[in-house]
Amino acid sequence: MTEFRPFIEELFSGLGIRATDLPNLSDSELARTFMDKLNKFMYQRDEELGSDYISRFHKFWEEHHSEILELTIDDAQCLKVAQTLEPIYAEPGRFSQYIIKPPISRGSISNAAVANVRFFTAIQDFKINIHKGGRNPFEQYQITPQWFTASEILRHPSLINDFLEYLEATGSQGDKRYKWMLAAAEFLVNEHQGDAYRIFDTYRGDAGTIRSQLASPGYLGYSYKKADMFLRDMAEWGIWHYSENAHLVDVASDTNTMRIALRTSVLCIKFPLIASYLDVYCYQYSAVDNETAKAWRRTWELWSNIPGNHRPPTPASMDYLLYYSIGKGVCRPTPKCEACLFNDVCPDETRHLNPPKSISQKGATGWDSGATNRGGGGGIMS
Repeated sequence: MTEFRPFIEELFSGLGIRATDLPNLSDSELARTFMDKLNKFMYQRDEELGSDYISRFHKFWEEHHSEILELTIDDAQCLKVAQTLEPIYAEPGRFSQYIIKPPISRGSISNAAVANVRFFTAIQDFKINIHKGGRNPFEQYQITPQWFTASEILRHPSLINDFLEYLEATGSQGDKRYKWMLAAAEFLVNEHQGDAYRIFDTYRGDAGTIRSQLASPGYLGYSYKKADMFLRDMAEWGIWHYSENAHLVDVASDTNTMRIALRTSVLCIKFPLIASYLDVYCYQYSAVDNETAKAWRRTWELWSNIPGNHRPPTPASMDYLLYYSIGKGVCRPTPKCEACLFNDVCPDETRHLNPPKSISQKGATGWDSGATNRGGGGGIMS
């Protein structure tokens, strides 16, 4: 066990304790004591905790993860990123290597039709590729407009199955997707005269209100991220021009946008993020997810300080460039910094940083099923 004692000595040293103060134990005794104490703190349910927590660490991490991570947003870095993005949005034709919008055409259909098509497709935009194989729902509207017409969906619910088969979405949560479509159609008929385009007028162009109305009820199939994508596209295509709260339409935070936020240091951390083995309860993941959205929002806000700027209509308008052109293109787990737009922006000390991973959710195969007690054993199952 020659590798274990140096680890313990390094741990002691990091806490300001001299290695000579280690107890006079053999390596196996030292390892046994350490593993026993660590396991009890990290993974064993204390009867005094009740059923809400699986260990003392679980409760501790919930209460203190924010102050330990100490996530902060760096305004100077946000402005640098905005200044780097400005010429691309000012003259996109000069920077054809960077795609700032999904390469799909709305064709010649009306604004109202665009709103209805995107309203119903945004609900389904989860674990499937809406545009797989060159699929274009706007073109499909001209063939089967009834798929995107709320009153027709309510009269003929079987249309939902046809629509889901077209999207190849019957397998991935097909039952839920069906219910989302039905509830969304009822929402439009009952509150917006059956027309997604009228949502804008109902809420007087307030992007924040539209966002919360779509996502808050939960039964429509809209998360805040899906609502952000819908609102983004309505602005990008010139369908809606928000009267207020456009800043609330966030970049959809995912592995790519989190990675870029950390490496550019628009979002700063005190130490490299812990692995998901330690964040089984996803508190770190949720914190980074939320703060990443705020960091990109702040970048968008500071963009307005650039004279004569070409800032896009919402923060979410940056997400395709970040997610696709940068995240999937060059800012990979092993980055190609020399080919990256942000090569002159990223500090040397943060170029290696990685985003968090979400190990699972309560109720799925994850921490809820990993609970144990003083009998030991237990853990995550695959």
